[in-house]
Amino acid sequence: MGARIRKPADVRRREIADAVLQVIGEHGASALTASRIAEEVGVTSGALFRHFASLEEILDAAVDAGIERVEATFPAQDLPPTGRLRSLATARIELLAGNPGLTWLLMSDQVYLTVSAQSVARLRKLVRRSRAFLMDALREGMADGSLRSDISAESMLVVFTGTVHATIGAAGVHRTRKPMRDVLDALFTLIS
Repeated sequence: MGARIRKPADVRRREIADAVLQVIGEHGASALTASRIAEEVGVTSGALFRHFASLEEILDAAVDAGIERVEATFPAQDLPPTGRLRSLATARIELLAGNPGLTWLLMSDQVYLTVSAQSVARLRKLVRRSRAFLMDALREGMADGSLRSDISAESMLVVFTGTVHATIGAAGVHRTRKPMRDVLDALFTLIS
């Protein structure tokens, strides 16, 4: 049997945070225990607490890892409004459809009862940023004529986010990209 190689602390911390999302995605939030997380990472429960002071701190790290992934889905501001909207929708669907734990983190009200107040605040900040990004693109598209203007931006936001959320669920279940493209094409036909 070969000698165990100790991973750098930052790498192990990230593995533990990712394991939280994996456990939640496979078994649900109620299955989230230190022993289940440790099993997923391949370490002992005690090893978890060499990297984190508490289970709450581990959950905070999972929230940070999730937010980091979602932040990477924001497209460049120099794209036209419809390009920004389609790019964001596609990136979010691709990210979340294959990651049920991350989807839970971002789309379940239960998360607000599970993580620390600081993590709730960070998640709410991400939601506000996403909403502002979408509203800016919708309003700009309405002003330049690339999006219809006979519907309020607020109403269009509900249609847009509802469609994206439903597509995330469908893509997660069906594991295919074709419905995503078809649904997004239909969405842009409706809002253009």
